[in-house]
Amino acid sequence: MPVRGLALPLATYRRRRADALRLLRTAFGERVPLLLLGSDELALRRDRQDPWFDYFCGCAEPDAALLLDPTRAPHDTLFLEAGDPSRVIWDGARLGADEKARKAHGIAAVERHERLEDAVALALRRSGGLLAMCHRSREPGAQAAAFTQWKEKLGARATVLNAETHLAALRVIKDADEVAWHRKAIAITAAGLKTVLPQIPRLQGEAEVASLLTMHYRSVAYGPLAFPPIVGSGANGATLHYPFNDQPLRRGMPLLIDSGATAGGYCADVTRTVPQHGRFDDPRFREVYELVLQANALGRKHARPGITFDELNKLAWAPIIAAGFTRHHGLSHFIGLDVHDPGDRSQPLRPGMIISNEPGIYLPDDGFGIRIEDDLLITKDGCEELTRAIPKDIRGIEAWMKS
Repeated sequence: MPVRGLALPLATYRRRRADALRLLRTAFGERVPLLLLGSDELALRRDRQDPWFDYFCGCAEPDAALLLDPTRAPHDTLFLEAGDPSRVIWDGARLGADEKARKAHGIAAVERHERLEDAVALALRRSGGLLAMCHRSREPGAQAAAFTQWKEKLGARATVLNAETHLAALRVIKDADEVAWHRKAIAITAAGLKTVLPQIPRLQGEAEVASLLTMHYRSVAYGPLAFPPIVGSGANGATLHYPFNDQPLRRGMPLLIDSGATAGGYCADVTRTVPQHGRFDDPRFREVYELVLQANALGRKHARPGITFDELNKLAWAPIIAAGFTRHHGLSHFIGLDVHDPGDRSQPLRPGMIISNEPGIYLPDDGFGIRIEDDLLITKDGCEELTRAIPKDIRGIEAWMKS
């Protein structure tokens, strides 16, 4: 059977695991084991591998786990669920806990998943009852759920420490391989938008737009979406995370499209707001659109090493605030294996970070919302707009919608 996942060189995963143990030793002053749980089979069918688990081993198998234990050698063990042999005819074979899996993942040891609890118990004895896992309160996800479950399971036997705030420092800086995957995800997104935008004047509903984009984004390698598309026609575009995509397109009204493909697990995150009929001929919409475009340009201009998110917010949102509009959200978030990647937003930007640049104005009483979102790679002397091939100026959008 093929070994799936492993988007990056094995040396990268080894380095990340070593860096994780070093950071946790510095953070906690002790040799603390780190436990990460992969997605279960149902989650993998619906979405993709857990990003934290993926980041440290690249394993795409369901119901897997990774234990990094600095109290013993070898430090890293991958636990794989063999599955029910009677289910192979239904679900396919799983990667066994054997030498093939160990070599494929470049990991020191592989064990059957049924041995995980015993391995954790032994690690706790050696660490004095300390165990690190990942948890976040904002957009918590499956890893945070596992944190809670294991904390309850272990009870008084363990002190479960939150490693995420410390390990996020690794994820915010992208290496050349990660940037290459981001570029591919953005190229897939651009191709999908270039195909779908000209069709919008002939489409009837938000669902058609979302479905066509989904088809194009997944057709490259049946890869997952970065997130379900947001397609809001008219006043629906003024709901920031509009979830329904079930209303008719209103001819002549703006249409907000927030979407993104993935490649190698890495996300694109792009928003464009377009006139449903392909022309910016409504004076009010055009006036507000150009204001948001100005703010987007300021975000791109000022994104550079040393500036903080707060400072960038003040600079980019200035024309929108000065015009009397309300700021409803921040200009930027980190992008990576999660579309909203974890990271300390109080720290100055550094080269290798990938952030969003997404000012917006939301006017439900006027019947529209406008957001223009690009993905920026912070470089040594400024930033590179990775999404620059996707037009956002009025002339460029009108040309794409005519093509």
